[in-house]
Amino acid sequence: MGPTGVGKTDIALELFQKLPIKLISVDSVQIYNYLNIGSGKPSSEVLRDFPHALINIIEPTDSYSTAKFQKDCLVSVAEGFKSNKLPVLVGGTMMYFDHLINGISKLPSVEKNIRVEVEEEFKKIGSKEMHNLLKTIDINASIKIHPNDSQRIKRAIEVYKSTGKEFSKWQSEQTKEVDKLIQETKIIQIALKPNDKEIHRESIANRFKDMIELGLVNEVEELLNYPGVTKNSQSMKSVGYRQVCEFLEGDIDLDVMIEKAINSTRQLAKRQMTWIKGWKGLTILEKDLSTSRTLEKLVSESL
Repeated sequence: MGPTGVGKTDIALELFQKLPIKLISVDSVQIYNYLNIGSGKPSSEVLRDFPHALINIIEPTDSYSTAKFQKDCLVSVAEGFKSNKLPVLVGGTMMYFDHLINGISKLPSVEKNIRVEVEEEFKKIGSKEMHNLLKTIDINASIKIHPNDSQRIKRAIEVYKSTGKEFSKWQSEQTKEVDKLIQETKIIQIALKPNDKEIHRESIANRFKDMIELGLVNEVEELLNYPGVTKNSQSMKSVGYRQVCEFLEGDIDLDVMIEKAINSTRQLAKRQMTWIKGWKGLTILEKDLSTSRTLEKLVSESL
């Protein structure tokens, strides 16, 4: 794991060439078909030579959750073991890692009519106002959920409307369940971090500018023409895509869009590092010329 733009994929590809491993993506944006440039997804040529599980598994109209990721990931892990390959999970969606390793709370089911009701309300007033609504019914949940995290905002409101009980209370009262496969498996947890914060900040800026040059705006235009996809779709709420949607709506100009996207990506990287700093049992490696050799040794020892 590691912050966006630190070079996780490059290291993973090096490992793949040297060791019998199965690569499994842990990325909440790369799961979508057609979200290629803005997600930093490896090219189709790279994916052909270095196959990754859990990339391009759903359509941009679909919703996805950490619970779904957990199920899909466990299947991929089991398939890796069955084919005598070591599963190596690579990505920066920290919530996915957290729920997989530490378990997920069992929350109540929600009736379809309530989900539809919340979805319709979301379409009318948008993510920010729905987050404000969440503050009035469950302040603790609203503190933990980012105002742009539409999926978790919806889930928290749905649970409250369905049960009359705060989402945060359900979470605190439920015992997290860790899957048996995870419990019985020796897990090596490794994070990459940049060896120079300022260089990494500049790298993030250059990376997004490169995405613009590669055609990110055209990619988003095409996605918004995809049947059922709107700026309020879960897939369009991710960093980069959200700002380009604002630009295409005419809300901001190109320079402001680029600045906002870069700042949002830097904030994302900062949140990812906050997760890493508080993570137990984690080996943290600085990204430098020796990283690949160190990581190869750690992985080889588990084979």
